[in-house]
Amino acid sequence: MDLTGQVNAEVAGGSYVGAVGGAPDFIRAANQSPGGVSLIVLPSTAAGRSSRIVAELSGPVTTPRSEAGVVVTEHGAADLRGLSLLQRAQRMIGIAAPAFRDGLKRQAATLRY
Repeated sequence: MDLTGQVNAEVAGGSYVGAVGGAPDFIRAANQSPGGVSLIVLPSTAAGRSSRIVAELSGPVTTPRSEAGVVVTEHGAADLRGLSLLQRAQRMIGIAAPAFRDGLKRQAATLRY
């Protein structure tokens, strides 16, 4: 997942891991249900070695940022609804693994939000 809320659920570590499946449909339905919001829940790291939250996606976008509602990791929750790209990046860095936050801040500073 990137700092703006885009999700790649098809490629990991340069390898194809699966098709889109129904994730975008479930996310869209959650957002459109009365009082509903999509929840994207993920561990902040992959085997503790790399961050699952990255500055920019290098693979396909399975779920667009416009569909991201609330993102949850073991470090908290980030409600991305109605936020600017810069605000989204700040919230996402706040729920990233602490070991990767400084690097994400440096990378985010180079992006044009």
